[in-house]
Order: sequence, then C-alpha cells, then structure tokens
Amino acid sequence: MKKMKKAVHCLIIMAICLGTAAAFLAGEKPLAAAGPPLAIDTEHVYAGMDKSYAEGYLPAVSGGKATVVLPLVSATVDGPITVKVDLGDPSASPFVYKNYEKQFARESHSFDGEAVESYLVQFTFALAEGRVNGSYPVTFTVSGKDAGEEPFTQEFTLYVSIRDGIDPHAPAPEPEPKPEPSSRPRLMVTAYALDRDYLVAGETADLAVTIYNTSDEQKLQNIKLSFIAESGEIVPEGTGAAYCRQIAKGGSYTWRFKVTATPAAESRPHPATILMEYEDSGGQAISASDRIILPVRQPVRLEYEEPALPPRVTQGDTVPFSMNLMNLGKSAIYNALLKFEIPGLASGGSVLVGTIPPGQSQTGTTNFRVDAEGQGPVAGKLVLSYEDEYGEFYEKEIALSTTIEQKIAPAEPAGDDTPASSRRWLINAVAGAAVLALAAFFLMRWLKEKKAREEDEMRL
Repeated sequence: MKKMKKAVHCLIIMAICLGTAAAFLAGEKPLAAAGPPLAIDTEHVYAGMDKSYAEGYLPAVSGGKATVVLPLVSATVDGPITVKVDLGDPSASPFVYKNYEKQFARESHSFDGEAVESYLVQFTFALAEGRVNGSYPVTFTVSGKDAGEEPFTQEFTLYVSIRDGIDPHAPAPEPEPKPEPSSRPRLMVTAYALDRDYLVAGETADLAVTIYNTSDEQKLQNIKLSFIAESGEIVPEGTGAAYCRQIAKGGSYTWRFKVTATPAAESRPHPATILMEYEDSGGQAISASDRIILPVRQPVRLEYEEPALPPRVTQGDTVPFSMNLMNLGKSAIYNALLKFEIPGLASGGSVLVGTIPPGQSQTGTTNFRVDAEGQGPVAGKLVLSYEDEYGEFYEKEIALSTTIEQKIAPAEPAGDDTPASSRRWLINAVAGAAVLALAAFFLMRWLKEKKAREEDEMRL
C-alpha cells in the first residue's frame, strides 16, 4: 500500500512538472503572485547611492540640487515603465517646479558577481534659493503593464532632507535700524524667540517679541500690539493683544505672552503676523506689521505590543518572532528598524519595518535559529530605532530572554510484537475465565450443601 501511495504521488508531481514545462514551451507566462507589481530593491547599493535602503538610504543634497535614486524590481513586469513626479505644495516646497516625467527600461546590474534585473529610477531636482530646512515628501507615480498586459499604477514616496537652507528655528536677524523721517516714525519687530526649540502640538510655550522704535526724534505712544497666526493653528493667550503706553525714541519694548499649538496643528513652520498700531508725538495714527515664523511639530507616538520569546526553546529549532508597531501620532515615522542581540539565537540580521503613516501599524517578523550547542537561560535585547519627519533619531532597548533546552531524541518502542489490542483481549479473556471459575466453585459448593440438608431431613 505504501509503495502504491508513493507511486501515485510521483505521478502527480510528474504531471505538474510536465504541465508547467508545456506552458513554458507554449510561450505562456505563469500567473503572477498576489501583491504590488513593483518593489524597492532594499539590499543593493546602486550608482548615486551611499548606502542601501535597508541601511537607511537618504537622497543626496548638494550644490543646490537633490538627487533621488529609486531602484525597483519585479517578478511580473519586464516592459518599460513611466514615472511621474509630485513635488508637493509649491508654496512650502524647497524645489524649483518643473514637469518631471521619464520612461525607464529594465536593465541588468551586477553586484559582486550577482546579476540583478531592475528599473533604476533617478531624478535630479533643482532647489529654490529661499528653501527652509526640513524633510519634504516626493511622490513617484509609476505606470506600465504587467506580464499579462494588464495596466497598473503604483506610488512610492521618498523624503528629501534639506539641511543647507534657512533654519526655521533661528530668530530673524536684527536689521540695521533705519531712522524714519520725523513725520513718519516706525515700529518694527527686531527679534522674537520661544522658550524652546519648537512648539509641540497640543502644548503651550512662552513667546517673547521685541518691538523697536526706529525714530531718533520722537517717542511713540498708545501702542496696541496684536498676534495673528495665518493658519489659525497657533492660539495666543487671551485676546492675543496687548497695550504699551509708549516706547521712547530709539528704545525697545519686549512683549511676552503664551501661545498654544492646537492638537491638530500641522508639523511645519507656521507664519504669524505682529500687528502694531500706534500714534506719533503729534497724535497721528500709524500702523505697521512684521512677519515671524514659529515651528510646530507633532509629538512622536510610536507604541508597540510588548514582544516576548517563548519561555523555552529547543536546540536547533526555528522560533518565529513578530512585533506590531503602531503610529498613534499625526506625523509619519520613518526607517523603523528592529535589531536583535540575543546570545544563542540567530535572526539573520536586522528587520526593516520602514515607514509607518499616521494612524497605521506595521509588523516586523523574523525567525530565530536556536544554537544547537547552547543550553540554559539566555538574555539579550531588541533595539528599536526610528526617525521623525525632521530626521531626529530615536532608539529604545527592549529586554528579551528565554531558556534553551537540550534536544532529546524520541525513545525507541520496546521489542514486543504483540499488538496492544491483542494484549487487551488476552487480559480480558483471562479475567473472564477467572470470574467463571469462581462462579462455578460457589455453585458446586451450594449444591453440595443442599444435598446434605436433604439427606439429614430424610433420616429424621
């Protein structure tokens, strides 16, 4: 029977192989696996890259240009692809806007003797002169046809970090005070500063704004100061207005008040206006305004289910491991990475979870190979690292432990040819015979006693 089953299995496997070969010779393409048609090659370092995506590749920015390299691989696409670029909101973008669209063909690239077929998508963007430092998203929309001639569209978003532009946290430079004509004295904002580097959404900070009287000839009086945030997402305390009786000629006044960023405030620089209404020494009403910029950041809120290893593992076994990361904040988390340092357990390297959009979760999975020679308790750590949209790096260590037990070979069965069911039948037969023998003994004894009683009665 076993030989017949093996023969049937072999025939099935041969039929599958012959069917696959026939489809291949007929020019048919195998069905594509479910999932996106294209994926980023995270393992290799292409021309124009200083490191692979798995190692934390960032687009190069120098000489007033940003160069982005996006290597794409696919098992179902081999024809040309078309790539369009979206540089985001022009009012806040650091790029010089143009229509970027290119076609790319699949090419072979060699890495240490390994040939990789991929689409090497590469763009260079000119940067605007007044760019502000920060991390800016660039979206690549890829379209083409898969092996079944079905059209597809897929998007990839990368972030370009600008570090050579205007620092949004630095106070505005103090301009050289220029005396106004005596008939038109002027107030202007010469400095402003928060009591911290940036506003956190949902929190309150102290803001100090310095107002300077540029006139060397007259004082200014009956001064009303107002704070107005253009986005409406930074709220001043009270009415957002203050009164100053006067500022002497060539003098300054510092307005100190609290501002609060709303919980839903966007993570970006927020312009605000300082409106100044005042009178000169002759009572003539004058107004002026200056613009300040307050940086706001959404708090980073990365939560995770507490990871744990099985209490006990066996030598040489493979142990699966997964960890769910949840972004509970309102800004994206980038380059989430899991690194394992556990003696006796080999994971095959780090696990790149990647980008986690706001309100979403991602799972990092790996398999541990238990040391075949290890034994006893082992303890190590999991290092969780990630970055926020400003490129600030975060890292946390999580302790992991388990016990490696010796692998015990299964015991050989005892040399007994008698099946278990036969042994049970034999035991039951012996027990039944014993019961019947006992019943026969008591029956004969009772008959003998009865006969003796009857003989005694006849003698009487």
